Amino acid sequence: EMEAEDLRSEIQNVLEELFVLINQESRDLTFVETEAQATIDIIFQEVGRLKQKQDLSAKVLDALERIEANLNKPGATADAKLKGTLSMFPPFIGLSYEAQLDTENFFRTHFPTFTGLIKGAKKP
Repeated sequence: EMEAEDLRSEIQNVLEELFVLINQESRDLTFVETEAQATIDIIFQEVGRLKQKQDLSAKVLDALERIEANLNKPGATADAKLKGTLSMFPPFIGLSYEAQLDTENFFRTHFPTFTGLIKGAKKP
């Protein structure tokens, strides 16, 4: 029987593997701007929600602020912003787990958004 801590650790590993795969896949894809922007909006809202937490470590806050800066990058297309943000997720997931943020709920809620985005993207 798996202990709760072991189960959380296993979920953590799966989430990190998932985002490594999404990041690798996304490098060779072009995202439709409207879909990329919709996904960026979701990520931006989640980052804002997470930043409201009182118990964030400096590492987690720094990671959230780097994601936010990437999402606000002037002159970049939504496609470029999204690819840059996806590249930040695997280490961010580890940091957020360390801070016991609600990443499981985020991915359960938004997993269809990310998978739909990848399916709708085009190879160059």
